[in-house]
Amino acid sequence: MKNYYHILGVKPGASEEEIRSAFRTKAKELHPDVNPDPTAHERFMECQQAYSFLMDQTQRHNYDTILNAEKISIAELQRRELVYKLWVEHQQRKARTRSAMEAVRYDAKGNPIAKKIWKGVNLVYNITFLLLFLSVIIVPIYNYSQELKRPENMQRSPLFFIIPMAVGTVFLAYGYYYWFILKTDND
Repeated sequence: MKNYYHILGVKPGASEEEIRSAFRTKAKELHPDVNPDPTAHERFMECQQAYSFLMDQTQRHNYDTILNAEKISIAELQRRELVYKLWVEHQQRKARTRSAMEAVRYDAKGNPIAKKIWKGVNLVYNITFLLLFLSVIIVPIYNYSQELKRPENMQRSPLFFIIPMAVGTVFLAYGYYYWFILKTDND
C-alpha cells in the first residue's frame, strides 16, 4: 500500500491547506513539462493520486484507520511496494515469455505452424500427383517407341497410347494452372 502522506511529504495529521500547499510544491517540482527526469511523469501521477485521495475526507479517514490499526512503518511500506514492483515485473516477464512462445507457435500472419506443415504436405502430395501424370505422358511415348519396333501386324493402335497421353496432359495443365497461376494470385 502506498503511503500518500510520504508521497506529498506531509505528516498524517496535516490539514487540507497543508496538503494543498505540499501538492502544489510537489506538482511544480515533478511536472513532466518542467522536470526532464524520465520517471517524473510517474511520480507526478502518484502525487496527483495522493492529493485527490487525501482531499476526500471519507477515503482519508479510512486510510488513517488502516495506518493506525496496522502501525505500518515507512520501511514496511517501502518493502511492500518493492514486493509489489517485483511481482509486476514477474508478471510482465511471464507475459513476454508467453508472447515469445506464441510467436514460435504462430507465423507472422498469425496462422498456426500446423497449417504451414499441412501446406507443405499438400505441396508434396500435389507435386507427386503431377509427377504421376507426367509419367502417364512419358511412359506411353516410351511404350509407343517400343511398339514401333514390333512387326506391323502385331502393333497396337496409336489411340492406345494417345488417349492416356491426352488425359495426362489435361491433368498436368490443370496442375500447372492451379499451382502457378491460381496460387500466386491468392498469396
